[in-house]
Amino acid sequence: MPSKLTQWIRNYFGFSRTESRGFLVLLCLLIILLISPFVLDFFPDSVQDSQDAQKLDTLMAQLEVQSETQKAYSEHDSRDYNHSPDKRLSKPTRLFAFDPNTITSEQWQELGVARWMAERIVKYRSKGGVFRKKEDLLRIYDFPEEQYRQLEAYIRLPATPTSFSNPTLKSSTETRSTPSKADRTTFTFQLNEADTTDFKKVYGIGSKLALRIIKFRESLGGFVNENQLREVWGLDSTVVQELLKHGRLTGPGSVRKIKINEVSLEQFRHPYLKPYVAKAILAYRQQHGDFQSAADLKAVKLLDEGTLKKLEPYLAF
Repeated sequence: MPSKLTQWIRNYFGFSRTESRGFLVLLCLLIILLISPFVLDFFPDSVQDSQDAQKLDTLMAQLEVQSETQKAYSEHDSRDYNHSPDKRLSKPTRLFAFDPNTITSEQWQELGVARWMAERIVKYRSKGGVFRKKEDLLRIYDFPEEQYRQLEAYIRLPATPTSFSNPTLKSSTETRSTPSKADRTTFTFQLNEADTTDFKKVYGIGSKLALRIIKFRESLGGFVNENQLREVWGLDSTVVQELLKHGRLTGPGSVRKIKINEVSLEQFRHPYLKPYVAKAILAYRQQHGDFQSAADLKAVKLLDEGTLKKLEPYLAF
């Protein structure tokens, strides 16, 4: 058949044998080019599309996080807010006994709490938040430790004493008092429920360090393993060993979990999670739907395996 076609081309166009063969090759190439778009439509490209979508999610998350970070900095500047505790605090108009579950934003400001922090506390209460013990105030994101120490003696809750005749003297007496040697060797307590009084019974832990442990615990949502105590700034290995002689963990049931399929960006905060990673996780959820398990989070490119392992006990699906 090819020889007959070649002979016909030679006779019709007056080509030589070599020219006829070249003409056939060009004709075949032209036909392939014409039909290739139709052939390629039959091959699926969903895998590539999925990879491209993930890359796009990551890129969008990074860009949006940069924008929000710049916005946050400008907001903080406008409030004269920075990470130095001395510069954060306002001078109280007056100090008085108060219940953090009932006072208004204006009353918080009279106590020296910044307006934006007072509004954050009121918003926390409006969503069902309750202060059951003094240290619960440290659950409020960015509430200064120094301001808590200043107000601690004035906090009135059902489980705390109601006498505030001389709070300054009372605070001073509590700070100076030290547990006896017998107390320090016989007591035990739950790490996720302990208050400053419990922690201060441990040799080597004072008021500031006790507050720092509680602040870190509340930011985590609770301790899930003993090694997390070593992450508390200023807590050396000797004190950790002493703390572990008395402190007990009740298990994952005592941990405050994050509902990963419901949480908003504003609520999605954790010491183990950087803001841009949180943004990428929520962008992926919006693009692909709810997460069914921790394994689904491995698809988020910005979330490394080590961070996921530490974060997993704090997630609810």
